[in-house]
Amino acid sequence: MDAAPVLGPKSAPVTIIEYADFGCPSCWYWYKDDVLNHLRLKYGDQIRFVWRDYPVITLLSPRAAEAGQCANEQGKFWEFHDAVYGNRGAIEAGNLKAYATAIGLNMSQFDECVTSRRYKDRVNAEETEAFNHGYNGAPFFLVNDHVLIGPQSLAVFSGLIDPLLAAKK
Repeated sequence: MDAAPVLGPKSAPVTIIEYADFGCPSCWYWYKDDVLNHLRLKYGDQIRFVWRDYPVITLLSPRAAEAGQCANEQGKFWEFHDAVYGNRGAIEAGNLKAYATAIGLNMSQFDECVTSRRYKDRVNAEETEAFNHGYNGAPFFLVNDHVLIGPQSLAVFSGLIDPLLAAKK
């Protein structure tokens, strides 16, 4: 799928794909532990991190995922992501709008995007993709096709990434 929220270069030897839900307590836990930032500090351009929506935890999750894609449309997905998780995943419509305002999105564009549900099919496709991997909980991660289920620590990720990087040398 094009235009997925991504951090890191396409040329990175290790790609981490996170399937997550803005309404997921385990996902908030992983965010709170700052593992992604620690991974980026440790590995820099050697890793590429890709977000996939897996909105299965709450009834509000699909709309929150769509709102995240609307923020991505304006180049501010990660700021939106941080605002949601920084507020323990409060994802009522009013919360989503407040996050969009706080991160400086063009609100008429954001509102039109959310109202039109232009990313509904994309979010549904990513959810189906996640189900097709056979895992029914969030978050889960693919690290160059190796699966990690649940909010894993930096040590667990490093235990998988270090040998992958060593094999590339």
